[in-house]
Amino acid sequence: MLLSGCTSRTETVVDTQYILPPAGLIVPCNKPQLTGITPEETAKEIPYLKSALSQCAAHADEYLEWRKQREDGH
Repeated sequence: MLLSGCTSRTETVVDTQYILPPAGLIVPCNKPQLTGITPEETAKEIPYLKSALSQCAAHADEYLEWRKQREDGH
């Protein structure tokens, strides 16, 4: 008995499809200017807020760049 279906190899093609969340779900973070009531309050808040905002902006920017590349077909 000859099984002709087993004699030829089928080449597998992988096509990655990205399912993106809605475009408005991720938006760039705003980096607001801080104004404290007193210089001491402002000085205490600035390092923490700058760090938090920078991290937020970096994550959003990375995602938005990744999404743009996918939409452009790269």
